[in-house]
Amino acid sequence: MIEDRPAETGRGPGRSGRAPLMGPPPSIIWAVVIALAALLIYVSRDFLLLLLLSATLAYLINPIVKIAESAVIKREVVVTVVYLGIGLGLLATAHFVFPRLRGEVNALSDSLPSFGDRLDEAIDALQAEMVARFPAAARLLTAREVRHERLNAFIERQAANLPALLSHLALLVLAAVLIPFFSYFFLRDSRKIVRLVLDRLPAAHIETSVAVWCEIDRIVGRYLRGLAVDGIVVSICAALGLWMLGVNYPLLLGALSGLANVVPYFGPIIGGAAAMLVATVQFKSLSSVATVFVLYLFIKLLDVVVVQPIAVGRGQHLHPVLLIGSVIVGGHALGIIGMVIAVPTVTTLQEIARLLVEHRRYSTSPAHPHVEGTVPIQPYVC
Repeated sequence: MIEDRPAETGRGPGRSGRAPLMGPPPSIIWAVVIALAALLIYVSRDFLLLLLLSATLAYLINPIVKIAESAVIKREVVVTVVYLGIGLGLLATAHFVFPRLRGEVNALSDSLPSFGDRLDEAIDALQAEMVARFPAAARLLTAREVRHERLNAFIERQAANLPALLSHLALLVLAAVLIPFFSYFFLRDSRKIVRLVLDRLPAAHIETSVAVWCEIDRIVGRYLRGLAVDGIVVSICAALGLWMLGVNYPLLLGALSGLANVVPYFGPIIGGAAAMLVATVQFKSLSSVATVFVLYLFIKLLDVVVVQPIAVGRGQHLHPVLLIGSVIVGGHALGIIGMVIAVPTVTTLQEIARLLVEHRRYSTSPAHPHVEGTVPIQPYVC
């Protein structure tokens, strides 16, 4: 007996009668990928910070390597010779500067145990001088007992954070060894890395990628080297000015002023406040503190009017709101180092976004555009 079976008409190959399984929408996939990437960056942030600082050092040294490489010398030999020369130069500088710097560090460490009492006495002297000159200011000044209690509480809090500070110092020593090591290989193998990345790109995107990379390399390199020159000039000016005024620890305060100057707005305040604090304890006089304040005001004016336009340039500045926001976010994420690298990082991202938008506009525009107000795309030579 032959059983009658319903005809399986209307069913294509591979159809089983069940609804096909639908994958997640692309938006969810991208959200998961971005979340995983953010988690990976957060977990490995210390290592990524070392790589970023190493790349920054490589950018600073790269012009010297290019000049030496123009003499038809292999890049590996050039990078090795440049690093040896920089190392010998640092050793020679340390031979002349380190004894004086070590003397300042020893003097500072010896005076730390009595620093609180000396600061309290200096504040009393300043308040007495201020009341003698301006009697109405007596109502605005804090009583010595209240101030002494607050000062002792602040010193106790800082002493409680000393173990964490020592652990950070150990990390800084490790970073001082690893950053030159990584930057050496960045400089030596930078072209191989770029070539490896370009070989993995589709052919349609290579031209745009090379153009954007060359422009970013030019802008970021000039910006970072300008920041380094700016910090060195500020350090020298501050150290010389404090030495001429007779303020203690001019080398330490000058180095602090140069490093802090990288942080916009907050950096000069930190350097000037440290110098005025030392002058307060040393001289116990309003006129001396005012002289140090005028010195730092002059250095900042010289930096803004002369040094920054020459070293950094005028074209890569952030909007003040974005600048302050990046500094706050960087400080919250990575502390002082985050505040230092926040502005260069955001500036780089801003330039990347701008260049990508310009190239996209250029690629979608007619062959001979006649649109007024557009920014002309410059030819890129890498």
